[in-house]
Amino acid sequence: MSSDSPIIKSRAGELVADSVLVVFALFTVFPFLWVVWTALKPEHLALNPGATNFTPTLESFELMWDLVDAGSGGTREGAESTVDITRSGSPVHLYLFNTLFVAGAATLLSLAVGAFAAYSIARFDTGGMPLRVAFLLPILIPPIAFSISMFFVWDALGIGNSRTAIVLAYMTFAIPFAVWFLTVFFEGFPEELEEAAMVDGDTRVRAVINIIVPNMKPAFFATGILIFIYSWNNFIFPFLLTNDESLRTMPVLVSTYVTSSDLLVSPMSAAIIVTVSPVLILAYFLGKFLIEGMNAQTGID
Repeated sequence: MSSDSPIIKSRAGELVADSVLVVFALFTVFPFLWVVWTALKPEHLALNPGATNFTPTLESFELMWDLVDAGSGGTREGAESTVDITRSGSPVHLYLFNTLFVAGAATLLSLAVGAFAAYSIARFDTGGMPLRVAFLLPILIPPIAFSISMFFVWDALGIGNSRTAIVLAYMTFAIPFAVWFLTVFFEGFPEELEEAAMVDGDTRVRAVINIIVPNMKPAFFATGILIFIYSWNNFIFPFLLTNDESLRTMPVLVSTYVTSSDLLVSPMSAAIIVTVSPVLILAYFLGKFLIEGMNAQTGID
């Protein structure tokens, strides 16, 4: 077969594409694998990247739990090192609850508000292009730019240093994202189906609930997953808007293992795994909804 054969060229192209994908996947996954590798090392070997002769252990997870739950602080002695830390701790499950609560609340509220706004824009062109651009701006501006003003506004409203403050902060970015994402799907949904439902006696609200929402489930799932992941991983808002340990989230917990005198690698690695694992599990089980939502045009089979 000639080297100029389309079959050979096609196979060569596929091989190059597959190689690029493999390299990109390894580049993406390697940091997480390194964290897992570090978390399974004994504490005294955590800062030794070349250490391979050891028995995997869960010591770093125990250390993370002990340091967080210590309350008044304490010391932990390893085989070759001693970790000193002083902090006011809260149970790890409370940090997980805070993260789940604020991320879940922000996701549900943003989807509800964003869906109404997106429908209004798609069907009635509410606000025209200026409103669409206004919804785009919060997505483009870094969160830190809003944090200081949010701190003073939430404090003046009496909701500072609370889970409500974090949820509202997340929504300032999640709602615009939901509006932009869902508007595309509402615009692609046949309006004739709504009109037919209203001719049969349904109100517009009932037509939306009975006709559009069931057929746009992939879009809602995809939007909700992306908002939830953004909220779960957000660090800046919980860190700046709360000063009570009992209100902190898992990303903030990870940062506390960097002290003025030490870098607590073992508990930090364990905390990263505990923080990332729920999102990975969510993405694994709901990944098909995310893909369907991304690929859907009208949501109708």
